[in-house]
Amino acid sequence: MKKVLLTGGTGFIGKNVTESLGRACELYTPTRQELNLLDERAVRDYLRQHDIEIVIHGANPNPVKSALDKRETMFEDSIRGFENLYHAQDYYDRMYTLGSGAEYDKSRDMVLISEEEAGRSIPCDSYGLSKYVMNQLTERSEKHYNLRIFACYGPGDHESKFITHAIRCCMKREPITIRQDCCFDYMHVSDLAEILKFFISHVPACKAYNVCTGTRYLLSRIADMVRVQMKSENGIILLKEGLNKEYTGSNHRLLAEMGSYRFLSLEEGIRIQIESELYH
Repeated sequence: MKKVLLTGGTGFIGKNVTESLGRACELYTPTRQELNLLDERAVRDYLRQHDIEIVIHGANPNPVKSALDKRETMFEDSIRGFENLYHAQDYYDRMYTLGSGAEYDKSRDMVLISEEEAGRSIPCDSYGLSKYVMNQLTERSEKHYNLRIFACYGPGDHESKFITHAIRCCMKREPITIRQDCCFDYMHVSDLAEILKFFISHVPACKAYNVCTGTRYLLSRIADMVRVQMKSENGIILLKEGLNKEYTGSNHRLLAEMGSYRFLSLEEGIRIQIESELYH
């Protein structure tokens, strides 16, 4: 089995994909104390000592979720961690960065946006900009690939995320509040695990892929799914009228590479997350 380093193993995505990936490869998921991504020498030493073949870079500074991350250094820390792995490429065969649809610039509509539209504008926010810069470097290297994730959800997702918010509103017997309605493309984290397993065992034909379901759901429709499953009699409150910018992607390139793949339905994914919120 291939030796794979997954960074960000203690985050939402890492926690949810580790078990599945661990059955498909020899997986290493060091904590920050075990591997400081901001230390160039430490990164090189770790890769060499463990004979890592594939890197999946999922670590991302987030001061909202971790007190160890600081907003004022978030951009620099994000780029530095990536660069330290990027420049250690002599020690592995290939590296996948878990990018983001935010690379396309969330200040503009993304309506089933395709990979060919990458670089249409420079993102206005620090998070999107850091992912944009990583993609620029990825395009220049034979060993690097970018997996652009749009909206990934599942058990243990942060309370600031919409589906978790909707479920908890129902648990508190409150109406579900939506700042402003808009279309999103939500993918369950278990699907991401399957996609990562595919790319561990296959060398990609392209440099970047949108990792999403290719479906569009209004937040109000998602809220209604949650209400129905939780048998909530409370309504939905839209705090602002009209539609906000859309955030959906085309997955044609991904499916052309993988062949047939059936994503978990949003209804089933919501059911799994409701059970997680209620019983764990």
